[in-house]
Amino acid sequence: IKRCVKTQTGWNEESIDFTLIEGETYFPHPNIDADIAILKITPAIKGFESIGIEEIFAEPISYELCGYPSNVRETREYTTHRIENFIGSNGYFYSARLSGTLRQDDIEGMSGCGVLRLASNNISIIGIQSKMGNQIFPAGEIGFVLIRYFNEIVENERYMHNLSKLYPPHLKKFDFLLDDCFALEVDSIDESKIESTRITLRNKAYEITQSDITPIGIKELFKERLLINKNETCCLSHKKIWISWLEFLVIFNIAKNEVLDNEALSNIFNSYRLKYSNVDDWTSIFRSDLMTSDYIGLKDNSTVIVTTRNPPKSTKNMIVRKGTMPNNIGKIYDKRGFKADIGIDPVTSFCFVHLDYFKSKCIIEKLDEYENLDEIQLIEKLKFEYNELFW
Repeated sequence: IKRCVKTQTGWNEESIDFTLIEGETYFPHPNIDADIAILKITPAIKGFESIGIEEIFAEPISYELCGYPSNVRETREYTTHRIENFIGSNGYFYSARLSGTLRQDDIEGMSGCGVLRLASNNISIIGIQSKMGNQIFPAGEIGFVLIRYFNEIVENERYMHNLSKLYPPHLKKFDFLLDDCFALEVDSIDESKIESTRITLRNKAYEITQSDITPIGIKELFKERLLINKNETCCLSHKKIWISWLEFLVIFNIAKNEVLDNEALSNIFNSYRLKYSNVDDWTSIFRSDLMTSDYIGLKDNSTVIVTTRNPPKSTKNMIVRKGTMPNNIGKIYDKRGFKADIGIDPVTSFCFVHLDYFKSKCIIEKLDEYENLDEIQLIEKLKFEYNELFW
């Protein structure tokens, strides 16, 4: 077992002495019925950015039971069985029916295997298989324990000094994202024009890392309200959403010239709300997810800033000013899914803008205006550009 320790020159790996004793139960769940175990294995499939957890299910057919059943143990053949339907819960267990006609041998031995789905370049896991077939379920059905019970173990006061939630490093501290924020990609010939602006913005990002604001703190404060679609909770561990949050905090700090800390976040969230959607084309959600997202707490004239998996292909539709959304979705639209304060119509009450607007429209398209500015002049120029949306 190893851990990473920060030093003045970077991060060092340190070994932790640990001897596994056969038959010993380590950190059991307080309820014995929560039959779960943590297994460390060599990944069968590679090339994924991270493994995340989600507590809100997507469509059943998105998920698979993945692992090594007894009938292929000798060849170590990786096997998957698609989930056909979630049936229901029974105490700590959730039952599911697998697709196709399966024998007991096809499933036996897969206890401890994951029920998961692939989401973009990430693996998202909802549970660990625990029981099957002739134990308590009919053939072709499995029982699994929801992944959230692992967090209950970590949060138990008996173990809180020995265990911590397993998050990717970028969720612990914004420090890990300093080299990723404000990439401001331009052609090589224009690098000399953009370099000073990039450095200035990353210096401001460094100031954010010195505050008490962390990705985990933001995640625990706002949870699925950070998302356009609340069912995409697996995205809350993605690097992209937290790069966007670091950039948003820098932009807000420059525009408003306010000291940012945890206490200020809730007030900011009720006027300028950053929300993530796991799509490539943000205009594709204008008539769907954007209309049914959670806007509770936002007042009239608020700004909703959207960030997506990839930046828009053009700068044409990066901003939808207050009252102009009907031009995109039609004058008559379905209001039954609105989640907003009484009297607030998200379609006509808010300004919607893509986060990349603050980089492409405010900076890259005006490169010549930034080329010869010193740091103070750069900050003033950025403040002028950003204040158009942060009135």
